[in-house]
Amino acid sequence: MSRVFEKFMTRMAWVVLIVFAIRCAISWKEIVNDFSLYELFGFASEAITVTAVIAALYEKILWKYDPFLKWPVLNGKYEGEIKSNFDGSERKIVVQIKQSLFSIFVLLKTEESSSKAITAKIIDRDGENVLTYTYINRPKTEVRDRSEIHYGTAILSITDNYEMLEGVYYTDRNTAGDMVLRR
Repeated sequence: MSRVFEKFMTRMAWVVLIVFAIRCAISWKEIVNDFSLYELFGFASEAITVTAVIAALYEKILWKYDPFLKWPVLNGKYEGEIKSNFDGSERKIVVQIKQSLFSIFVLLKTEESSSKAITAKIIDRDGENVLTYTYINRPKTEVRDRSEIHYGTAILSITDNYEMLEGVYYTDRNTAGDMVLRR
């Protein structure tokens, strides 16, 4: 289990307990005068529901603004170059990244093709944040005689305060190359 997920679950457990305590404090007279286990279960249900809403909001949006969470926010558009050992040429690329706390999606486009991530993850490699993803590349039909549909993997270091992605990729066509992207 990732450290980010562990921290998230710990925080949400605390939120459930705090919301439950607040709910009990609001109705403390009822609890003292007319104790009902059924009512306590109702309060627990309310606490879990409120926490589920908070958790969903946090996972999709609020995590980006958490000053205590040291996790790269990569959402956005990146532009750069890709240089392949296939033909030695350098191509302009545009990468769109959509991210929540626990998921990341990468879409790469060139003039000739587009690649969509199948899996993607940010990992900690010796203290460095690295975006790794596998993808399927679908070239335009007019270039498929020299560039067929293929799978690949990219490994990109996240640097310059999350503004730059730089690394390598390799494919199942036995080609590889370098990528440099800037937000």
